[in-house]
Amino acid sequence: MRWTAPPDRREITLVLFSLTLFFLAYNFDNSIRLFGFDPEATHGVVLSTLGLGSSKFISKDGRKPAGWRDALEDEIFGSWGWDDDHVAGDGAERSQLNGVGRHGAMWAGRKETGELGGRTFGETTVNEGFVKWGDEIPRSSLIRHVPGYSILDNVIIFKGAVYIVTDDADSFPSISSIVAAIGPGINTWETISPEEARKRLGPYGGIIRGVTWMSADTTPHNSTLISLWRTYSSLDPIIDSSGRTTLPPPHRLVFPQVRVFTDPDPLPHFHWIPRRRVDTGFHPFLLKAAFPQLTVLYLEDWEDYHKIEAPFVIERIVIADREAAEKSARPDQPPFSLPFELTGSEHWWEPVRQSLVSYLDLPESKKAKKVVTYVHRQSEQTGLKLHDDDHQSLVNALQKMGRDYGYEVHVVSTLPEETGWTEKMEAIVKSTVVLGVFGSDLLDSVFMKPSPQATLMELFPTDTFARDEAVLAHSRGIRYIAWWHDRKFTSEDLPRVVRPDETQDVRVDVNAIVKTIRESLSR
Repeated sequence: MRWTAPPDRREITLVLFSLTLFFLAYNFDNSIRLFGFDPEATHGVVLSTLGLGSSKFISKDGRKPAGWRDALEDEIFGSWGWDDDHVAGDGAERSQLNGVGRHGAMWAGRKETGELGGRTFGETTVNEGFVKWGDEIPRSSLIRHVPGYSILDNVIIFKGAVYIVTDDADSFPSISSIVAAIGPGINTWETISPEEARKRLGPYGGIIRGVTWMSADTTPHNSTLISLWRTYSSLDPIIDSSGRTTLPPPHRLVFPQVRVFTDPDPLPHFHWIPRRRVDTGFHPFLLKAAFPQLTVLYLEDWEDYHKIEAPFVIERIVIADREAAEKSARPDQPPFSLPFELTGSEHWWEPVRQSLVSYLDLPESKKAKKVVTYVHRQSEQTGLKLHDDDHQSLVNALQKMGRDYGYEVHVVSTLPEETGWTEKMEAIVKSTVVLGVFGSDLLDSVFMKPSPQATLMELFPTDTFARDEAVLAHSRGIRYIAWWHDRKFTSEDLPRVVRPDETQDVRVDVNAIVKTIRESLSR
């Protein structure tokens, strides 16, 4: 055969085999990695087996390759393997209690810890606190409005005033129907054009991001939280019965007319003296339990913003002003009820209620016991209360009913010294029936769970009535009954509004009330 003859099959096979062997040997590290082996460990095993010196290689877990490890390294680190994205160990530490063990450590898996670089909290970074808008100053928008209750976007606060910036002032309601309260704090509102805004506010400013709530009243009311949420919830008319909503939580609640403390500021060297905080209209625990994301700002905080030499744009603000609402409400209409005229879901309050239920860690079961809660004011120094004999008779009758029919009965006081806030709210949240004398304390009944049997009973002095609790009960699908001694009124035949005098005595027919409770629970 001539040397120029084409190679036969055997020669081609030898050439391919030789080339393959060359490439595998030349790229040894990549080759063994292709087959799933650690090149550093393989080097260590080979060199150790041949007895050729010490290893200069360190594996990715920080240890020497398997062939070069000694007793000292095993003592320091251990002999177990290390899976990618997991803490090293033999697995026993994954079941240990937090903070126990030889080093007081705890196990945290990848799922719990997230990426090693850390999570990003919040919508923005600290670099986005101020914005240069130049001539394009943010325009304000009216999102929702009834007198006294409004939602606006992009209002700007600067040096003692709150500005609504718009090209079309006629598309906004009058300032007096948004805010009307006059008090010690800064509460001046003004509508200005973008041209005027550029002159007054300049080319840049800070951004107060997220949703801000504001109670513009000079005296906070215990309905404020309810009316603010009802106004805000109008943005999600499809809240379902489980409380699922698309609404982001509010970030802050501002009281621009109310100081933090009710007493005068003490001298600096008496800073340690405990001081009485202002009454915001709701228990301080409620805000933290139902709205844990919410920060409260007072007159002093609001003034700080106005003293700064730069404007601040509030991205979205929900405003409640009872004085503005009172000017438009009917004589028999509670001012806080005006937001109920806005479009909304029948389950509007359920997200807030579910948040409180989660805080209280109360299981909700359809087969749970029926619960009756009597909220009394007998130890209060002022305000309406039952005649002492009627109160004691009612307590005895309710407790006997509970024993006879297997109901869970709670008798809770409005005084925190007698019934703690948590105990009272636990009772109300799981109650099927709540009853008590007319007063703002019954507003907590808004946390009852709606059901065919759910009933609120309000006890009035004869010939008096107020619609506050009735409005709330109706909005939540809870049956409402008002009582004058032995006469009851349901939603279909409520008496005319004549607000009670706090000095009036309240008498009741205990047998009639207990009988009606039994009928309600049997529905």
